Amino acid sequence: MSTTQLTILTKNDLFSLLALVHAQMLDPSEDAKPVTAVIKLDPREDAPLLKEFDTSGEAIRNYESAINTSVDRGWSVVYRGMPLLG
Repeated sequence: MSTTQLTILTKNDLFSLLALVHAQMLDPSEDAKPVTAVIKLDPREDAPLLKEFDTSGEAIRNYESAINTSVDRGWSVVYRGMPLLG
């Protein structure tokens, strides 16, 4: 089962996304493997950044730290929680 926590931030006319993901990575040549990662989507960057962690505790700390750093740099949190469907 996969779970995701999502944080949407805004600053001036920009929106950014941070996500904490626990999921199974599927690879046709291998068995599914569990993945815990933080994903950052910043409109100033060329591509999203996915950083995997060995433990969920380490990923959570990094996710919280990224949010706090963003707020310290002037970003505002506009949504934080589970992704909404629909």
